[in-house]
Amino acid sequence: MLYPTKSFFARALYTLLPFTVIVAVLYSLLIWTSITVTEDHIVNSYLDREVTRFQQNHARAPKQAQLPATSYLRSYWSNDQKLPADYRNLPLGRHELDDERTHVQVIYLPAAGQNLYIELDESQLSSLDRHANLLFSILWGVAGLVIIAGALLAVIGARHLAAPVTQLADAVNRGWQPGTQLPGHERRDEVGTLSRALSQLVERLHDALERERAFTRHTSHELRTPLAVMRNSLAVLRLPGCSEEKRARNLTRLEQASGEMETMVQLFLYLGREDERLPAQAVALRPLLEACEHKHAQLIASKRQCIVMQVDPRLSIEAPPSVLQVLVNNLLGNALQHGAHYLHIEAQASHLQLVNGMDGNCAASSGFGYGLDIVQRLCTYCGWHLTTRQETERFIARVDFHRA
Repeated sequence: MLYPTKSFFARALYTLLPFTVIVAVLYSLLIWTSITVTEDHIVNSYLDREVTRFQQNHARAPKQAQLPATSYLRSYWSNDQKLPADYRNLPLGRHELDDERTHVQVIYLPAAGQNLYIELDESQLSSLDRHANLLFSILWGVAGLVIIAGALLAVIGARHLAAPVTQLADAVNRGWQPGTQLPGHERRDEVGTLSRALSQLVERLHDALERERAFTRHTSHELRTPLAVMRNSLAVLRLPGCSEEKRARNLTRLEQASGEMETMVQLFLYLGREDERLPAQAVALRPLLEACEHKHAQLIASKRQCIVMQVDPRLSIEAPPSVLQVLVNNLLGNALQHGAHYLHIEAQASHLQLVNGMDGNCAASSGFGYGLDIVQRLCTYCGWHLTTRQETERFIARVDFHRA
């Protein structure tokens, strides 16, 4: 398991803390290495200067040239009895012995015909070894402070990194309203990409839920009429003295009602799908209007409504047949059910307009809004434009058959 917890904050923290410790340790080692390398460079430079100075003096006056000698520097000729035995096997050049404090430089002087050994005690030349413990304490103390400061910065940085994700999760949990943006939507980094992707996903889910609700609401609204027709027809068919004429007429009604139900269910199923489209064709508008008028003939007679239809029988509208049929049924059904006195229907290739009289109680009738809601949904599906206007004594509904 890479992380002991699935928390985004903890993951960021567990990534930054080891990095801080590693940087502090490496930085301390770098400082210590720099000090020791610098010290070795100083020692080697000092040895080079002493060798050069002695070579120059020996070249001018070999007998008077004095070997380099100080409290920390000693010199030996190869034939000197005091020369340590370990030095005799050293080749020409500079050497640092195993004790890491003694440096030996071996040179060959042609004028003397032998090697010269110059020994330098680094512990006497430099005070680094004497203060090594103090220096280590300071370095590790500084490293500890860096680690503490880095830990605080890691916590702050982890919270800062986790904050956009936390805000995004909280916003999704609280709920999302259409037309709003999730936190971080404007960011140009990965959080912004995630926010925009989640917004699109939630919007698609919201649209799918709305389509499901609309399917349930609109289907139940549209199926009430054919279901009522079917129940009435079945009641007539069950009568003992039902004549063959009534039987045939009610069987026809049952067939028509079942066909309407099938058409409406298929239509609303298509409307509930996001990408599927119904095929369009030229549909004669006047027969649909006349069929709907005939279906509501009893209602028209009972309300004594005057129907005026100014529609050319040759007029055709390019649309899916089921869409246009349900749209006409809802517009005329609303106008006849909730209107009064008259209904004026006028249609051209560009639009369909219905103007019906109104009385004071019509607007408050139940079901009035559902029909227009369905019409609006059908117009949006086909790219048409629906406008409604209610005046004092009349209601106007107009559908423009053009791409909105």
